[in-house]
Amino acid sequence: MKRILIDANPVVPYLVAGKNSGIGRTNMELIKALHNIPQEEIPFEISLYTQNLKGVSAKALNTRFKSIHAYWRNNPRWNKSAASLRLRELIGRYDLLHITHNFEYVAHPENCIVTIHDAMMFSYPESFLNHDFAKSTYPPFARKAKAVITCSENSKREIAEYMDVNPDKIFVTPWGVDHNLLFPHEVPPCRYTDGYPYFISVSCDRGRKNTIAVVEAFIDFYKNTPTHHLILVWRKPTDEVRELINKNSHVADKIHFVSNISNEELADLYAGATCSFFPSKYEGFGLPIAESMACGTPVVTCRNSSLEEVGGDVALYVEPDDISAMSEIMLKFESGELQKTDLSELNLQQSMNFTWERCSRLTLDVYRRCLGI
Repeated sequence: MKRILIDANPVVPYLVAGKNSGIGRTNMELIKALHNIPQEEIPFEISLYTQNLKGVSAKALNTRFKSIHAYWRNNPRWNKSAASLRLRELIGRYDLLHITHNFEYVAHPENCIVTIHDAMMFSYPESFLNHDFAKSTYPPFARKAKAVITCSENSKREIAEYMDVNPDKIFVTPWGVDHNLLFPHEVPPCRYTDGYPYFISVSCDRGRKNTIAVVEAFIDFYKNTPTHHLILVWRKPTDEVRELINKNSHVADKIHFVSNISNEELADLYAGATCSFFPSKYEGFGLPIAESMACGTPVVTCRNSSLEEVGGDVALYVEPDDISAMSEIMLKFESGELQKTDLSELNLQQSMNFTWERCSRLTLDVYRRCLGI
């Protein structure tokens, strides 16, 4: 029987410390969804590969898949040497290797599928990210790989254009939402806002995430002495954002930074919010949009990159730098001109386009095609 080896290393930080990056989260959800597909529907063997000196392996995910662990360092220098010695090939003995995190040093890229999450290193480069490395290594690896998986049609177009990859070997498998966790439900009064209503922004970060625009809009909105607060799920707010809030100290006790919360608490925050704001300037997908909609919560976002693919005809769209438009939407929810209850069902229906089962089955189709099954 043919063997697929899935690189599960992006999940290791979650297994060690309970903290997941976007790539780690999508990797874990894909593996879980593949596990939920009946074995008789999968005509090959799936194994999960990890490497680290701590011995933290994908076995902790409790799937039926075999876990293969290598007790060596996981860093570029070591991986480059390991590739030249074909160590992963020797212990994995795979027919097809799925690299889930954009790039890896491997002995035979032609026996690989690589998931490239976006092409922002070309279309929206940011100085604080290591985009020079990505620009030099991702394209040749993608061109040699048997197939490329990505999460949106926009990312497919950009990978084909910027990396000169044949679009016929790029496959779109949109990310999903855990609808068993994220769904409309009643929540107790929010402890962060003392029970007052709130807007929320999740996946906050510097640069392209553009969360500072939400803060600026809330400050402008606050001229109307509203009841709403603002919750930012943001582990390390930038100095720029903190300085902005300090300069507008009258709103400081209405803006709340939240971090290190469980998935269940995040689901409650989504479900309890009046509206979610995600005015990103670029995304490979835009998970917070689908997650918020799955909880029946309206989303304000933008029409750039992949965001309109996720928001569909349901999201409320603004330009990423249009502070007054965001502030006006906040005011309309505050006054009741816009009602969450009127938009909830439409948002829920849109979110049902994104499931991990669909993502996993589309991924299996790519495996079959690459193996000639």
